[in-house]
Amino acid sequence: MGPTGAGKSSFVAKATGINEGVGHSLTSHTSEIKATRCMIGGSDVVLVDTPGFDDTKKSDLQILQMISDWLSKSYKKGTLLSGILYFHRISDNRMAGTPLKNLRVFQKLCGTKAMSQVVLVTTMWDEVDEAVGNERLEELKDNYWKLMIAQGSTTYDYRNTLESSKQLLSQLVERKRREVRLQKEIADKHLELRETDAGRELYSRLDQIAEKRAEILARITAQKNLAGDQKTADDLRKQYDSLKAELDETLQQMQALKLTSMKRAAAYIRKTFKVGYHLFLFLRPFIFG
Repeated sequence: MGPTGAGKSSFVAKATGINEGVGHSLTSHTSEIKATRCMIGGSDVVLVDTPGFDDTKKSDLQILQMISDWLSKSYKKGTLLSGILYFHRISDNRMAGTPLKNLRVFQKLCGTKAMSQVVLVTTMWDEVDEAVGNERLEELKDNYWKLMIAQGSTTYDYRNTLESSKQLLSQLVERKRREVRLQKEIADKHLELRETDAGRELYSRLDQIAEKRAEILARITAQKNLAGDQKTADDLRKQYDSLKAELDETLQQMQALKLTSMKRAAAYIRKTFKVGYHLFLFLRPFIFG
């Protein structure tokens, strides 16, 4: 897992020798969950590549739903995870905004007990000076990844070579497999996505995004009314239309997350009524003779 352009698909291609086309920009290459099989030593390994939460083709809610569905189905079949690789570009000079919020959703998805399965994989080392990369890595360890590391997560510097990919996977095949929090919430506790920790974190994040976009729209509207020339007014109108479309999409995702809980409540009521009705039919001969 990890942001778009962090090198997830490239890692899978390098480790398996199967290159189905690797993205080289911030435009998402992986739009579906893909499972690829390979051999590591004498072990049969399946690598599962997922789209990033900042995918350019699907909304964050769609991505989380896809991951949730895959994890739930695999868990019901008895498939557990040897490791969860979270990819991060060491070439990024800061951790803020979307990447930081994505990391929070990821943490909620995994849960505290599965943190020992997580490997925080840094990529793009060939794009930075070694000393700069090491300095950024220490900052990640001391700040943004500190809690995860304290809970058992490890880090790995991936050097974009076959040897480096094999070395990482060799460490994982020896580990005990286990489930993540989202699997237990969906499959065992029968929660809707909106009710899970990851779903609530995503909803909170969307709420913050919607609030900020609404504030910016209000400022653009004020500036547009004060625009002294037509070109400035047209530019502001384009910004407004673009941001308004993004806000509408965000609100739609929030509404969809709300609806999952409403659907669950409605289904519970229907189920309760159905059970009660069948119980009445069963007992009616005894009650009325």
